[in-house]
Amino acid sequence: MTLRKILVLDGVIAVCRFRDDGVLMAAEGELSQDLMERLAKFAQWYRRMVSSNTDVFSLFSQMRGWSPSQGWIVQGEKMTVCSAGNMVCMFENAQGSLNEIMQALGEAAHE
Repeated sequence: MTLRKILVLDGVIAVCRFRDDGVLMAAEGELSQDLMERLAKFAQWYRRMVSSNTDVFSLFSQMRGWSPSQGWIVQGEKMTVCSAGNMVCMFENAQGSLNEIMQALGEAAHE
């Protein structure tokens, strides 16, 4: 799934693909280039943090199936930022479907 196919989903403001070092590879949306680069860097940093926390949770809970993490979501009152693999998306809560967007990100991340 291309970035543009994700961008046309309801509520999506921006979508990015980033490298493992956080460098922006591709971006589509309403944000400036600078903000897209910051979003990619944030997503890479947050993915690393979530991955570490997931490993710790698995260890302490002794529950299987948490690791490796498949993505993350940060949801505010009006906006959500979510990621799967090396894809990150920002969308408006009132317009977007979290399930639809996470599914699209997951598919795009495995292309």
